[in-house]
Amino acid sequence: MSTKRYRSLIGVASAALLAFSGMNCVHGQESGTAEMTMPGMKMTKPDDAPRAESTPPGYAEVSVAQEVQQRIGVTLGSVEEIPLTMTIRTVGIVRPNETKIAHIHLKTDGWVEKLFVSFTGQKVKAGDPMLSIYSPAFYAAQREFLAALRAAKSTLQRTADQQTVAETARQRLELWDVPKDTIEALEKTGKPSKSLILRSPISGTVLEKKAFEGQYVMAQGELYVVADLSTVWMQAKIYAYELPHSEVGMPAMVSFPSLPMRQFKGKIVFIDPVVDEMSRTVQVRVELPNPDGELRPGMFGDILITHAMGSGLTVPTSAVIRTGERDIAFRAVSADRFVPVQVMIGPLQFEDRFQILDGLKAGDRVVTSANFLIDSESRLLASGGSMANMPGMSTGETAPAMKKQRDTKGIAPPGRPANETEHSGMRH
Repeated sequence: MSTKRYRSLIGVASAALLAFSGMNCVHGQESGTAEMTMPGMKMTKPDDAPRAESTPPGYAEVSVAQEVQQRIGVTLGSVEEIPLTMTIRTVGIVRPNETKIAHIHLKTDGWVEKLFVSFTGQKVKAGDPMLSIYSPAFYAAQREFLAALRAAKSTLQRTADQQTVAETARQRLELWDVPKDTIEALEKTGKPSKSLILRSPISGTVLEKKAFEGQYVMAQGELYVVADLSTVWMQAKIYAYELPHSEVGMPAMVSFPSLPMRQFKGKIVFIDPVVDEMSRTVQVRVELPNPDGELRPGMFGDILITHAMGSGLTVPTSAVIRTGERDIAFRAVSADRFVPVQVMIGPLQFEDRFQILDGLKAGDRVVTSANFLIDSESRLLASGGSMANMPGMSTGETAPAMKKQRDTKGIAPPGRPANETEHSGMRH
């Protein structure tokens, strides 16, 4: 390896380790001899040591100079007592309110003569005609009703059987959804109608149309689907762990990308009692008022469900280092001293904060960024070493002990290869 390349490698390594040159332990950690102490790093003696604080096993208190904090990007956050609100965010799709949907069928067979509702999406009102149908069975039923009426009127003394026959013929027409005014007109005129008119049972929007003029239809065939869209449902899914924070009657806020800057307030009306095995989610239904018809079936929207859970101490999530065995936060006890603290956090996350159950108190300041670097230094100090005490980390003159060690082992100063003498510059 050439002298030039060797000097470059030594320079890069020295620059990378220089960032930690301001870190040291303030618990009286020894780092060899007094000559090994790095310039600008104060090692605390037992006589002037600050009051010791308990630290988790394997960790030590760390001191980081403020200029080093700026260099590695240390920021602090506060432990605050705030209202705890569990927020559930999910995505849903608009569906018609199933309790306000009418599936329209005929109750007799026949041929469609005329369509009064001829396309999907048409608005209808309750009682509006939808189609007319010629049905031989309907025509025969009208004639039977008229015959029963004439027989009852022609008899001087009406018998119970004649009354029953006439009433049965009338009920047969009513069960076919023939309006009462149509039956009364039939009774007055005595002329049976050729066509049966099918009318809408509710007011709403036609979602499906399956009838065509001239089509032969049967009783089991569905002709129209009409839905009242004055209220709609949002079908969404939440995770099983969110179930304790969702219940029927809770409010929910819904927003739609197609309707920006607007929010719609609804409420949870149903929670599915079955959890999906694959996704571990549960169906939730949110009901929304839709008086202007702005919400259309098929639209996607964002649902926000909030559950107030009182108040508690919280800390930014970035302040907690989760090792798997314990949760650690670094509390700032002064401008340049940080103490590792084992904390107990709650199982839930409130936006970008954890609830603190133990280990910190309100008003404490904790490290929220670069805490992994401080964590590494704390562990090294606890194990008897420090990145600040590594050879080559000095920013001033070479300590005598380091120079002696270099002369003994043949290690040259940074920027000079080991096989080059210090004075003559000649290679061996």
